[in-house]
Amino acid sequence: MKGQNTGYTETLDALVVALCRDFERREEAMQGGSCTERTGMEYKYINLHMADAAAEIAGERLAPIYIDEIGTRTGYAHSRVDCVSETTYKEQKQSVKINIAKKLHLLD
Repeated sequence: MKGQNTGYTETLDALVVALCRDFERREEAMQGGSCTERTGMEYKYINLHMADAAAEIAGERLAPIYIDEIGTRTGYAHSRVDCVSETTYKEQKQSVKINIAKKLHLLD
């Protein structure tokens, strides 16, 4: 979908990848209480919208896997998603990225 006038650019892709890579750190900070209440609220907002965006595309079970694999740039060959074809995996992964950007109001 990149390059097809969707507004999803290379820089936005890098931002979504970074947010996915940081997902677990934010979770741990919230659970461990190692952040202020305000920061925790922002972390919760980001993570909830990311998880919701991924679940809308891939379902509740696969959402955390897609978020992790986007963040770590894991490809189909090493993916823990074992129930879809390579084509479907790539399409869903890209759709999850775009939906995360939309849910975080980084893209219309």
